Amino acid sequence: MHRKLLFVFLCLLLAFSLAGCGNSETASQEEDHSNSGELKANLKIMWPGTSETEKEVAAKLKEKVESDYSGINIEFIFLSWSDMEQKMAVMVQSGDSPDLMMVQDITNPVAMDALEPLDGYLNDAINEEKFIPAAWENMQSGGTLYAVPGLAIIYSHVLNTQLFEAYGIDTPETWDDVISASHTLKENGKYGYAMANGGEGRFAFRDFMMVSLSNDLVPDQVDDSNKEKYLEVLHFFNDIAGDMPESQITWEYPELFKAWEAGDVGIMHTGNYFTANVIDHGNEAMDRTRPFAFPAGPSADKPQIMVGAVGMAMFKDSKHKEAAWKVIEALMSPDMLAQWGGSINTTAANFVETAMLEEVAESVYPDVYKQHVALSQKWSELAEQYGVPMPKILMQNQMEKVVQSALVRMLKREITPEEAYEEIRNGIEKIKEN
Repeated sequence: MHRKLLFVFLCLLLAFSLAGCGNSETASQEEDHSNSGELKANLKIMWPGTSETEKEVAAKLKEKVESDYSGINIEFIFLSWSDMEQKMAVMVQSGDSPDLMMVQDITNPVAMDALEPLDGYLNDAINEEKFIPAAWENMQSGGTLYAVPGLAIIYSHVLNTQLFEAYGIDTPETWDDVISASHTLKENGKYGYAMANGGEGRFAFRDFMMVSLSNDLVPDQVDDSNKEKYLEVLHFFNDIAGDMPESQITWEYPELFKAWEAGDVGIMHTGNYFTANVIDHGNEAMDRTRPFAFPAGPSADKPQIMVGAVGMAMFKDSKHKEAAWKVIEALMSPDMLAQWGGSINTTAANFVETAMLEEVAESVYPDVYKQHVALSQKWSELAEQYGVPMPKILMQNQMEKVVQSALVRMLKREITPEEAYEEIRNGIEKIKEN
């Protein structure tokens, strides 16, 4: 890590540590019980609240917990995902930590020593064997669990079964198969592959990272030892450049999913957020979309797909840890996971029955709820077999623009794969130095 960045990080960490010194004793000892042993606690929970679906899940969780434990009261602090971590840092520093928090990435809260290790709370109902391995690993740091994953965010590629069947194309098993399928579709007036290369670079980078992972590579690994792998990825994209829509250089997700719904694209990257994105443009694609693991590249032994997670973490300074764990248990119950996973992404647990998921999905996606659940289950199967935790790349947002710029120029035939590699390498190395 660069010296200036390390100095700032250590100063922040010291400030957070000093702020928490007054609340360091074990909070679970301060739990309030009545004579009957009933838990009594007023819990604050930081929760993403930018959509009605997220708020509905929160409301059902509150109803369930307060019904089962009359002495527990829940107050939600609704924020956007982008604001949650900043608000969390301020609350921890001021000694006013909430009790629980929804998390996607535990890296910074763990670095601040803000979260309670959860391994000692695990039981027969909540343990590693009950969850998708990559999602569980996402919530660990140094082998310690800091949040229980409720949702798995599973990324993969999808193929258009209608086009593949029409032109006699089998599911690709190698990169050469993907290239061949792409060329065949282009020769028949279709697009073999499509990307979202517009915007600030997030979508292009994600697509690039998904293919890179299938070649045992993470996009920030630009050193000499990984140069061959990097060039293999760039040459792959270069080989299918002519099969892609020219207009994709301006596309973001809405344009990409609109093109997919139109039915003229053979392969694209997406994830188990697919339904919510595509139904804005129609629902015909739901019947002709099949998720698949992108084949292993020439430098890899097997396919890999990246898996993120959304989970519930407990704060170390909570005064009500026993009650807080009851909330986590309630959220991880089959009925709550069905409510959560049936409407948002895919449940990270392996014990939720299909019928329960379909019942929830029907209320959210009434016309395609069976297809939605079937797709979600397919993504879960892929994650079980090929899933790896989504790479955590320091300063990724800056690298996204570097990769996008070089990739777009290469796809437009303005530079070669070798020149694109040098451009990406130089850009990423400068970012790492600063």
